Amino acid sequence: MQRRDFLRLSGIAGLTVASPFGFSNVSNAQATTYDGKFFVLVNAGGGWDPTSFCDPKGQLTEEQDDPMNRSYFRDDIQTAGSIPFAPVGITENGRLSNADFFNKYAQDLLVLNGVDTSTNGHDSGSRHTWSGKLAEGHPAFGALIAAQKARAAPMAFISNGGYDLTQGLVAPTRAGNTGVLARIAYPHRMDTNNEDELYHTQSTLDRIKAAQAARLEAQQAKNNLPRRRAALNTLFMARSGENEIQRLTEFLPDELDNGPNRLRRQAQLALASYKAGITVSATLSSGGFDTHGNHDANHIPALGRIWDGVDFLMEEAQRLDIADKVVVVIGSDFGRTPGYNDTNGKDHWSVTSMMLMGAGIRGNRVIGSTTERHHPNTIDPSTLDVVDSGGVRITPGQVHLQLRKLAEVDGSELDTAYPLREDDIDFFT
Repeated sequence: MQRRDFLRLSGIAGLTVASPFGFSNVSNAQATTYDGKFFVLVNAGGGWDPTSFCDPKGQLTEEQDDPMNRSYFRDDIQTAGSIPFAPVGITENGRLSNADFFNKYAQDLLVLNGVDTSTNGHDSGSRHTWSGKLAEGHPAFGALIAAQKARAAPMAFISNGGYDLTQGLVAPTRAGNTGVLARIAYPHRMDTNNEDELYHTQSTLDRIKAAQAARLEAQQAKNNLPRRRAALNTLFMARSGENEIQRLTEFLPDELDNGPNRLRRQAQLALASYKAGITVSATLSSGGFDTHGNHDANHIPALGRIWDGVDFLMEEAQRLDIADKVVVVIGSDFGRTPGYNDTNGKDHWSVTSMMLMGAGIRGNRVIGSTTERHHPNTIDPSTLDVVDSGGVRITPGQVHLQLRKLAEVDGSELDTAYPLREDDIDFFT
């Protein structure tokens, strides 16, 4: 087994891993369950095109030279509540149309248009969108809040892709195989679904556990440092199966969704883990947005997968009775260029949009705007109105400043260690 695979599985299991740098306490057997806000960060990988959904700019006529979009006309732009949207997409095979999504969620959605990422590079754009900082060396928002809120939880930060740098603050969990989780949670069962089928009789299992406990006591007697004593105890609890992973198996469906949209499976695991009290944040990720060629044919179906995945997430959260705790942030690396290139594609563009909904987010609003050629307009930071002069551009850092407040980590040790020096603009309320 490669070292990275061992560390990954150890993190999933809640194991304590010893390294040349000391013990890394991934879990804590005495940790209380987490029941605060659950932050779900939905990453549209590759750089999405806001003019194809929440910042619509349709074609004037079929003869228009260099149109922003060829898939719809300006006169056909639709509105759901206060939110205009591009009338594109179809409902089939794990996808939703724009109309499906915006008509259903407009009252909950906050749309931020004209967000300036200041880059058209994938790595830097993804970092800026999901950490609030363009410079390297800053943890993803999901990692920062997980470390601040429940660092000891075995699956505090779940990542399915996108920018997930943790800076060593918390162990990221990448676990799409629920069968692996069940085997880790119930190591003594032949069939993880049957508590009566054990490798050993109950009396033998009791003797094994007693021997493990005695060995732990002897090892702790030789290690007087509190940190090492706690690490040994955590390792024992994880190996015996008496850990928080068992709670996760109670809320997982018998089978993950096996349809074409992987976001659904990612959402099921993330929500079950939060319901079990062992997860603070999760990234869900779907690609296909880097459409340098055949933009309309490829980009619009990719958008449909995002809408379908978020819809599934919210429906599943309702079923689990946790929808009032969920905060959803949807974003991407950057935007796409105005107009089309020679292969009917669109290239990288630094101006983008972000969308949010959930606990603490006032919906049915659009803040910010762009010009007809998708350049960002400025806003008054107090009134949020678009202004011609004296305003500021919306940046990912400003959004993250408010996200940290919403997560109640502003002013914390980690907030101070990784500061956001941005305009304090109240987007959410």
